[in-house]
Amino acid sequence: MVSLEYSQVLKLDPMLAHQKIVHCYFYQAHRNITKTARLIGVSRPTVSKWLKRFFLEGGEGLKNRSSRPHYSPNKTPEHVERLVLEIFQKTNYGFRRIARDLKRYYGIKLSHATVGAILKRHNRYKPRIKLTIRRTGRRYYNPLDFRPFAFFQVDVKEIKDGDTLPAEVYVHFGELAKKNVPMYQFTAIDVRTRIRFIAYGQEKSFANGWAFIVLVVLWVRSFGIKGRIVLQSDWGDEWGGDEGKKIEWMNRCLGSLDAEITRIQKGRKEQNGYVERSHRTDDEELYIPFGLEMKDINSLFLIAYSWIKYYNTQRRHMGDNLDNKTPLEYAKEIMPELNPNIALFPPVLLDNLTTSSYWRTVNKVPRHYIRMEVRFLDYSIINPEGSSSMASPSLRHRIFSSVM
Repeated sequence: MVSLEYSQVLKLDPMLAHQKIVHCYFYQAHRNITKTARLIGVSRPTVSKWLKRFFLEGGEGLKNRSSRPHYSPNKTPEHVERLVLEIFQKTNYGFRRIARDLKRYYGIKLSHATVGAILKRHNRYKPRIKLTIRRTGRRYYNPLDFRPFAFFQVDVKEIKDGDTLPAEVYVHFGELAKKNVPMYQFTAIDVRTRIRFIAYGQEKSFANGWAFIVLVVLWVRSFGIKGRIVLQSDWGDEWGGDEGKKIEWMNRCLGSLDAEITRIQKGRKEQNGYVERSHRTDDEELYIPFGLEMKDINSLFLIAYSWIKYYNTQRRHMGDNLDNKTPLEYAKEIMPELNPNIALFPPVLLDNLTTSSYWRTVNKVPRHYIRMEVRFLDYSIINPEGSSSMASPSLRHRIFSSVM
């Protein structure tokens, strides 16, 4: 009972607990250290330590003192700590990536554990709670099994997400939505290289989803990428939903570009993990730090273009096989002849495409996709000379000038 009582007092008021040792020594143990230790429930050295401090300093000696050493030869220099905090403030990187950047750009070798300790000490780092779905420990496919730009994952992200955004950013995006600023981000990511393409829509509609798929395929083909292209999506209505005839029609149209759309298994969101994970990066490094700077459609698209350019050409990735390279660097290693402009897909407003009279929409589905008389998707129009370059730069300009 005495031991339990002492431990409880120690947690509430350490000085009061130490006073209890002194009181027990004088009035209960008859100045016997061994008996005091037995009654209190602590070791003899502990009793001796607090009695010695009491005899030398009185009541002040019973206060807790810092156990920090007076001299720490291995302490991280202050200028390095400031650099760690500066990198974190600018990039919102985790401690492992900050440690790699310190070594790569500044020649400073610091363990990731030390970087984590610095961030925690300055209240700049909080462990993230990871929400996992069906963590089976196995991978559904190996990125090395695919050629660059042969397998894409596509998905839609709702930008105004109350589960991820700070309250002030969420409210700000709500005000932007009232001004018809698009709040849906359509994303396609190449599984092999991690190069991403994004566009925006005011509606999460099939028309916008279908337009985005066609734009991505046309963009890739315009840079001379050959071979079959597969785009994998979930079962959202924006990608055709459960309507088998609509999926069959989409694949018949995409067949003119040697492409097809496929689906993940129902209830297996982890099979679209690359694009889902990239959306978390969008929140952490785009919408949370820069969301309040997005004042209208123009500023949204300017910031979004800067972000996707940074993501594809400057941001180093820690994922499988990239080995701290940027997506474009990795793609150029595999395909040295690749035109680097392929990573600069301009974000567009899909609603301008699907509602424009230029595309003659019917029931929100562009008629030129339904009636192949337009033959816009046909190789004979995309590549009149029959060369391997697919679409020309002038065609790319035609495509995107109509939707910007």
